[in-house]
Amino acid sequence: MSTPKIPITILSGFLGSGKTTLLRKLVHEVKDLRLGVIVNDMSDLEVDGDLVRDPEVFNEKRGNFRSIYAGSISGTRRSAFAEALDDWSGRTDLDHIVVETSGSTHPWPLIQEICARPGYSLDTFVALIDAKSLIQDYDSGRQICDHAQPQAPLMAAQIALANVILITKAEKLAPKAISEIAQHLTKLNPSAALYTTSYGNIKPSLLLGTGRFDAAVAQTLAETWCSKEPDDSFSTDLGSTVIHDPRPLHPRRLHTLFNERLGVGIHRSKGFIWMPSRDRDVLLWNQAAGSIEMELMAYWKAALVSNPDGKLLPEEITMLQAMLKETHPLFGDRACELTIIGTAHDRLIFTQELESCFCTPEEITQWKQGRPFDDPWPKTLLSV
Repeated sequence: MSTPKIPITILSGFLGSGKTTLLRKLVHEVKDLRLGVIVNDMSDLEVDGDLVRDPEVFNEKRGNFRSIYAGSISGTRRSAFAEALDDWSGRTDLDHIVVETSGSTHPWPLIQEICARPGYSLDTFVALIDAKSLIQDYDSGRQICDHAQPQAPLMAAQIALANVILITKAEKLAPKAISEIAQHLTKLNPSAALYTTSYGNIKPSLLLGTGRFDAAVAQTLAETWCSKEPDDSFSTDLGSTVIHDPRPLHPRRLHTLFNERLGVGIHRSKGFIWMPSRDRDVLLWNQAAGSIEMELMAYWKAALVSNPDGKLLPEEITMLQAMLKETHPLFGDRACELTIIGTAHDRLIFTQELESCFCTPEEITQWKQGRPFDDPWPKTLLSV
C-alpha cells in the first residue's frame, strides 16, 4: 500500500501582512490534525521561528518544525526548503504541513519544489494582503499592477496564483474600504476565495484541506505573472540590518523615532526589546510600514530571579540564577534584538537614529536607582 501524500498549505504575503500572527493562531486552534510547520525569515535574526516554535508542541526535537532564515526559500535558501521537504517525505505522523514564507518569497519556485515531489500535494496557496497598506500604497488595489513600486510585481504574482486571498487587519478599516479593496482584488484573481480577518482569526478549515490548488491553472498563471527569475528581494536595494544591544531603549525617544521619523524605505522591523520603564517585560516589537504594535511576550529571567511576586520556590530561584550565570553582569538576559528591513539608504539613516534611542550611562544609573521614565506607550499591552 502506497503512503498517502502529505497536503501542504502555503502562507504567502508581503512584509508585515500578518503571516506569523495567523500561523500562531492556526497551530494552536487545529486539534484534529498533526501539523508540520516550516517558517522562513529573510533576516539573519530568527524572529518568526522563535515566535512559532513551542517547547511543548512545535519544535525541532519533536520533528514537526523547521525554521529557515537568513534568506528567502525562493532564492538563496531554496535548497534548504527542498531539503526540508525531502527529510519529511513519507512521514506517516504528519497530516498536513503549513509553510510560512518570508515577505520577499516568490510563489512559483515553491510550487515547483512541492509539485516535483510525489510524496506531497499542494492543497492551498494563501496570499495575505495588509488592508491598510494596500490603501496607502496601491490606491486600494487599483495600482497593484503598476510597476512604479519595486515590490508590485511580487505582490501581484502572489495574488494571481493564490487560491485563497486574506484581507488582513480588517479591524483597522471601515466596511466600505474593505469592500472597495475586495472588488479590486477580485478583478486581479476572480477564482480565489476571498476572506477578511482581524487579529489572525479565521476558521482553519478555510485554509487547510480545501483542495483548491490546481497545478495546470498555476502553470498557466505563472507564465504570465512569474516570468522574472526570483531572488531574495524585489529590489537590489532591499536588505536587512540586525541590531543586537544589551542596553534598554528609552521609551520616549523610541516613540518619537517610530512615529515622527520613520522613513518610507523602512518596510519592516521586528524583534524583542526592553525598556527601563518596563524592565520585567520581554516586548515583541512589530512594525510594518506605518503600523506599529508592541506585545508582552514573557518576563526576563533577570527580573524573575528576585522573586518580586513571592511565587517562586527556592529551587526555582536557584535554577534561574544558574541560567543567568553567563549573561550580562548588569542587565542579565535582557537585550534588544531587532531586524530592520528596507532600502539601504533609509536603513543606514534609521539605524543611526535608533542608536540614539538606547539609554545613556546616566539614564542606566537612573534605572538602577528606580527612578521613573517618560513612557508614552500604552500602559496595557496585548499579552500573547
